[in-house]
Amino acid sequence: MPNPAPRERAANAIRADILEGRFGPGEFLPGQRELARRCGVAFNTLGEALKELEAEGLIEVIPRRGSRVLRPASSVTVRWRTDGHVLPAGANALGAGTDRKVERRHATEEVAGALHGEAGMTVQLRRSVLEHDGAPWALRDLYFPAFVVDEARVLASPEYVDEEQALAEHGFGETGQLSHWSARPATAEEAQALKSGGSPVHVVRRISYCEDRPVCCELMTIRADRVLLSRKSGNVPSSP
Repeated sequence: MPNPAPRERAANAIRADILEGRFGPGEFLPGQRELARRCGVAFNTLGEALKELEAEGLIEVIPRRGSRVLRPASSVTVRWRTDGHVLPAGANALGAGTDRKVERRHATEEVAGALHGEAGMTVQLRRSVLEHDGAPWALRDLYFPAFVVDEARVLASPEYVDEEQALAEHGFGETGQLSHWSARPATAEEAQALKSGGSPVHVVRRISYCEDRPVCCELMTIRADRVLLSRKSGNVPSSP
């Protein structure tokens, strides 16, 4: 196998020190020059490695103070309900999320197929990052075909919107849904948004139908290293 690049080598070494407890939560790492010397890389290369670890959520870089180790993100139990929705245990709604993005774009082949359209069709994307205990656990993408947004214009608003309510109020109330669960490696964009360090993700695709027309394709990309999946049926006592 090829040798890792200097940045990757430095990031791997510091990551191992953190995960093996040599630097605990709340502690500051040695200064960048000292870390660069220990890792055998240039000062600028060490800075790139620290940025990678910060994107993973392992450290925070504080200007003029140094790099502090963050406590590990706690696990979260979620339930995949019979209606296809994924919610944290005990929750009735996902809430607004953070880092919201609302934009028109061309659909991927997967999304276009789910919406019974052609690759490249125009869709409205509503994206948010879902957090638990201050750290992200899922990336939620909602895709709406143009004919839906032409009627329910609120779906193009950058503000928080209850999308299901908006659909119902504009004549696109859900009459059925189709969902499935899969797993795959995270993309670089997903790993950055989820601060997951590239760990695998689960993906729940949920298609909402109004009569025979798909009106929304939801992609929930979930950190596999944080999330415990739970399902229940029948008379089961409540649990945390």
